[in-house]
Amino acid sequence: MNFIDRMALGNTLADRLQKLRGKGAVILCLQESSLLTCLTIARRLHAWVYPLIFVPVYSPDTLRPLGAFDQDGAFCPYPDASEAKTEISPEMAAIIQKQKPVAMETINSRTASYGITLDKHLMDGRDVILAGDIITSPLPLVVAQQLIKDLSPKSLSAVAGNVTPEVAQLVRISAIKTDILDILSGIVFEDNHYFEHADSYTPEQKHTLTQHIASYWQ
Repeated sequence: MNFIDRMALGNTLADRLQKLRGKGAVILCLQESSLLTCLTIARRLHAWVYPLIFVPVYSPDTLRPLGAFDQDGAFCPYPDASEAKTEISPEMAAIIQKQKPVAMETINSRTASYGITLDKHLMDGRDVILAGDIITSPLPLVVAQQLIKDLSPKSLSAVAGNVTPEVAQLVRISAIKTDILDILSGIVFEDNHYFEHADSYTPEQKHTLTQHIASYWQ
């Protein structure tokens, strides 16, 4: 499925979430590329946006994804990265720990670019919406699951535009209420392929909007 732009997609997803309008919901933006979509949803629902910040970890030999470090420095294993999801071999653990310092520098830099304090417990007691537009990797959902397991949200929903079958399965087990517009099959293209027009805001402008989102709907 193709869309005019991310704002149009955000409006479409917001239409599916009108029951949460004006209830102080938090949009958990699953990836940086989805930020304008999430900001559009937040504007329509009078909600907040919480950017999910993480850094993927890859095997240096095969470039196979091993997982990701989340904002707290916890490692989230990639599905099927090892035979037992809860067990990490000593060799893999060494690779992961070697990459951690650089990963945390990147996470801290990305967090600082938003100009906000990312306290995940701000989502406690609130309606939380996991949201993304084009999601082709399970990593954002894996990190989101890790983040949310320590929280006590009032409710948990998830919306997305185009996702792969693997991601669709994770979306459906990550939230109570889910709404996916289309499941990709066959060749999967990079995100911008599915939009007729590019984002109308720069990354810096989107970060500022995230910081001051309330001023746009109050």
